[in-house]
Amino acid sequence: MPVQYARSKNWEYRERGSQLNIKTCPLCDDSGWHFYMNKETGQWDCKKCQESGSLFRLKKHLGDIEEAIHPAYRKSTPKKPNTSAVVQYHKALLSDMDVTGYLADRKIGVQTIKRFQLGVRTMNGAKWLCIPHWENQNVVNIKYRSLPPAKKEFLREPGCRSVLFNVDALATHREILITEGEIDAITLVEHGIENVVGATNGAGAFDAEWVKDLEKTERIYICFDADEAGRKGALSLAKRLAYNRCWNISLPCKDVNDFFLDHTREEFDRLIHNATQFSLPGVIDVRAALDLLQGEESRENETTGLQTPWENVNRIIHGWKAGDLVIVTALPKTGKTTWMLDISRHLVLRWVPVLFFCLEMRPERLMRKVIQAQYRVERPTLQDIRNARMLFENVPLYFGYFYKHQKTEDVLGLIREAIQRYGIQFIVFDNLHLLCRSDRVNEQIAQATLAFKLLAEEMEVPVVLIAQPRKRENSATEIMSAEDVRYSSAVHSDCDQMIILHRNRTASKVKDINAQKFIAREESMDPVTLVRVEAHRYGSGGETLLYYNGAFSRFDLLETNESRQQRQR
Repeated sequence: MPVQYARSKNWEYRERGSQLNIKTCPLCDDSGWHFYMNKETGQWDCKKCQESGSLFRLKKHLGDIEEAIHPAYRKSTPKKPNTSAVVQYHKALLSDMDVTGYLADRKIGVQTIKRFQLGVRTMNGAKWLCIPHWENQNVVNIKYRSLPPAKKEFLREPGCRSVLFNVDALATHREILITEGEIDAITLVEHGIENVVGATNGAGAFDAEWVKDLEKTERIYICFDADEAGRKGALSLAKRLAYNRCWNISLPCKDVNDFFLDHTREEFDRLIHNATQFSLPGVIDVRAALDLLQGEESRENETTGLQTPWENVNRIIHGWKAGDLVIVTALPKTGKTTWMLDISRHLVLRWVPVLFFCLEMRPERLMRKVIQAQYRVERPTLQDIRNARMLFENVPLYFGYFYKHQKTEDVLGLIREAIQRYGIQFIVFDNLHLLCRSDRVNEQIAQATLAFKLLAEEMEVPVVLIAQPRKRENSATEIMSAEDVRYSSAVHSDCDQMIILHRNRTASKVKDINAQKFIAREESMDPVTLVRVEAHRYGSGGETLLYYNGAFSRFDLLETNESRQQRQR
């Protein structure tokens, strides 16, 4: 997943053995190839700013996910920068004619320098512009930008909170303009535009906390740099903030600061007036479609889409991709929920954010099944729970639930909000038929299935719906078909893939005391599980086998005699 994540962020990288060497550090913006990430584990470190951590921590910092909230979780207290150092750096800048002259050339005057208490600091034989990040009149972080003639680089105080630059403007303005960095925001304030905030992590990163900060903002103008990274970053941000309240400002030059070197405030006001809303999601022209097809075909030898823990299953599903609606169905007690929990556990341990929305089981009971499967225990002990806390506490696994019956639109609204806030990349909903209960259940299921498909397309995530089958005769041995899903043919027609799980019922003999003879009674299921892709919009489907280990609430590869002998050796 680290390679896929790097691609999704449009980072320039090269592979060095087990490491990805990324050109620009997403934390300090240094572009000297000092950022390294393990291709398997996602562990990373930057040789320049000395920051390091897990892929989850990086995703959280860049705004792609937000950490799970757990009653026993104790969030580490962020560090605070040295306030006296800010004062010292500011005084140094006011007496440095070279730096004040440089800022004047960039159309940033003394009054604005004083307002934000910009400073200068000498490090490694070069001068660095110091940009304090203020919140409620308190300094919460400092960003450093190297000054010419030194190579352009960025550093920041490690361990400090990340906030929007000029974040206090959100409290007094209903319309906000977002720039790609601090200098652009400072430039706009210099020219009398007060309702502006600056993203402090670059175009491809926007913290989940900032999304929440902007919830009450009525209209948002996004003015990112006019390069490819800026355009993609603006589109990604509009998706998270809601397209209907976002407008895109197109610059005729590199960035906002460059614009004001040759243009006036009145000309920028015209750019705001001419701002347009972002392209309608899901609608592209033929040229874009061909570009997407070419990119897909160029990766035909690569594994694409989200994968399950089992290679034999992956060969028939071909990876679940953005916009896919997958239906999973089986007879009761076959293990539908367990199967999807196994897949979810596999994904979150590879730092794919998952929302598991279950109407049948409370989150703590789902977590019990996760622990059973992970540690192969029938009943988790307190020590197992402590171990699970260390392993799972920070992974991006989220449980959705309602304890009262809710309308479909309420469920979809909550899912949509979770995607925007936590960066969810995979959704499981269990189950469709429990959601749809009314006198017009057939119509309701058809509408709900279509709504989930539209949600998958709109939010660009794969969605898996667990659905119940209708009652049938000979269900003990006869394998279901797509038409056996209860109530509606729409479930079959609207999905991109339908997966059927099947386990034969096994009969056991019990003694009838009154008749003094044995009778046969069906009371259990064979652990050998057929996984059949019954319908596949983009493939031929297929089938394979897994082994259901009920004691540990998990599915495993079916063990052959040869593999069993190898394991016993």
